[in-house]
Amino acid sequence: MSGARVDPTSGARVGRRALLKSAAALALAAGCAPAGSGGAASPGSSQAPKALVPFKWLFGFSIQAGATLPVVIARELGYYREQGLDFSWDFTTDSTGIRLIGTGQYQAGSVSDAAAPVNFIAEGVPLRAIALVTQRGSRALAVKKGSGITRPKDFEGKKVGIKSTPWTEYLVMLSSDKADRSKIKEVPVGFSSVELKDGLVDVLPVFSGNEPWVLKNQLNTDVDLLLPDQFGYPPLGTSLVVNANYARSNAAEVSAFLKATLKGAEYMVANKDRSIQIAVQYAGPGLLRAQHEFQYAVAVKDMVSGIAATKGIGYVTPKQWQDQLDLLLDQGVIKAKPKVEDVLDVSFLDKVLKDGKVVWP
Repeated sequence: MSGARVDPTSGARVGRRALLKSAAALALAAGCAPAGSGGAASPGSSQAPKALVPFKWLFGFSIQAGATLPVVIARELGYYREQGLDFSWDFTTDSTGIRLIGTGQYQAGSVSDAAAPVNFIAEGVPLRAIALVTQRGSRALAVKKGSGITRPKDFEGKKVGIKSTPWTEYLVMLSSDKADRSKIKEVPVGFSSVELKDGLVDVLPVFSGNEPWVLKNQLNTDVDLLLPDQFGYPPLGTSLVVNANYARSNAAEVSAFLKATLKGAEYMVANKDRSIQIAVQYAGPGLLRAQHEFQYAVAVKDMVSGIAATKGIGYVTPKQWQDQLDLLLDQGVIKAKPKVEDVLDVSFLDKVLKDGKVVWP
């Protein structure tokens, strides 16, 4: 979710009704388990097949070859069924959609903004991060090449685009560079990137896995990117989050979900062409294959960087989150700092990963 948008990295949006119809059709098509998958009785056996446990995932944007593609791959390849889950998904475009996980309407989703779950947890919403799919954030601020804007302080007197709500990265960058936000005109923008091309804004918040490609190749606009870690904020990447109450009472199902999802991530890294084809298949005609290829390259690099290179995709430590909490409180982005154990639960990772790989099955 942007702000709390579930892993948003696309410049192309798909209508909610069309997405829901697509998801329903896919669910119907997947209704029969392939031979050998979880939930199917063995030939000649009189034992009834074990019932699959419903598990609902919430996407915050359209499907692409980004940080949440492992969810689609795991579904497509039957990993969730092998783990005993009847896995389904839905879509939201509401920046506060993560609340739907907290209320129990969905069991899991993802966030690309560390401050989002922290603020909701502070309000009593039962959420926990359980893994980090990408080790670094995908958000940046784009300016036209040659604009003369080279730092957040230069935003003063300029027009800055705002997608739904001001991004944490933007706020921390302003604070770090001692920019006066009152001197900046903030303009609501969508997700097409056209606002920067047309001069409606001087600074555009972008997802680095997709929008730089769109600006250059479709909008003929060359850009420079101002990255958060250049200005005081090394953001975490995309986190998998679950309903904390559900996780406490259904630990086996959450472990199964995480195992299948990270297995999908391992497949994605090892099988570029097939993974991109799955993205093309599920995303529909709104995105070009070249866009998926660009986004795939960015996502995979971030999946296997840092500590994930040795500990496995999805790995995260309490210290990584503690550093985020300290910084966000220091910069005034969060109003109160929760205990790290109230935000992150690594117990599921400990069950799922061994020697840097998913324990399968």
